[in-house]
Amino acid sequence: MKHRLPILPAIVLGIVGAVAAGVFLARHRHGDAAGNAAARGDAPAATGAALPPSHRENLVPAPRADEIIGQAARQLASHDSVSAKINLHSELFGESLTALGQYLQGPADTRKMRLELKLKLGEKVCSLQQVSDGAGVWTLQTTIKQSRLGRVDLPRALAAMQQSGFRAGIDVLALGGLSVLLDSLNRSFEFQSMRSEKLGVTPTYVVLGVWKPEALARLMAGEESAGEAATPPEPAALPVYLPNQIEIYIGRDDLFPYQVDYLRAAAPGKRRDSDRLLARMKLVDVHFNAPIDAGQFTNPGGNTIPIDDTEAYLRRVIKR
Repeated sequence: MKHRLPILPAIVLGIVGAVAAGVFLARHRHGDAAGNAAARGDAPAATGAALPPSHRENLVPAPRADEIIGQAARQLASHDSVSAKINLHSELFGESLTALGQYLQGPADTRKMRLELKLKLGEKVCSLQQVSDGAGVWTLQTTIKQSRLGRVDLPRALAAMQQSGFRAGIDVLALGGLSVLLDSLNRSFEFQSMRSEKLGVTPTYVVLGVWKPEALARLMAGEESAGEAATPPEPAALPVYLPNQIEIYIGRDDLFPYQVDYLRAAAPGKRRDSDRLLARMKLVDVHFNAPIDAGQFTNPGGNTIPIDDTEAYLRRVIKR
């Protein structure tokens, strides 16, 4: 299978959601070398982070586990505001990257959201800011070499989400915050099992999901160099840099998604200690319904005129 580098943000970053910053900054750190390795299909170095014990004895069938994800999305949408510190870790292209930042969310009906991430590379700081004011989504990317401000028209992006060929892209989080991300994951993954486990001191439900066949087919169609596969794809056919299962840690008391792990498993659908962690999104210091300054949801580029990325976004996320 030939990997097309331009589609990487739409596929990998869409799946990993907020890990967008880690992958984006990794590509700019190593330039064409990483891109060429991906194009050749080279496997990344086995740098997957060690994972906690899976507590398989605690794993129980939960055919309605997907209802928990839906409930969590609705609970998120019910808050007037959400603020949290965010920690994103990725193990991609042989690189171990960690970005730290902040997530802010206004009332769900306003679709106001702000994600700000920073990653230190030596003496340089790279950053990503993604802001929605309800009408548009701005993305300000600052790397060692350049700064770029883009904007996507939000109504057109939301309309694209309703199309059957929609593939979630880099802006899926900004289209409505964490609740939209959870809805997107719920559409793409079948959550088959659940266990109870503490995340630090927080009691959580840990739900495990694998790709739904139709979502996997759309994903693989995007990875093919031409056309769709003649037969339904198998999870094992996924490139090594893409996850084949996911775990979401949902707070038992508040239904908040405190952690999302994207995993490469030898046996998708089963949780093993040997599963390789590709990416992790962790949210801490979470606050609900506290006032947020309206200025947080404005153009992060100030007076800079943004590049209109709407058409490029639509081409990226809608299967033609």
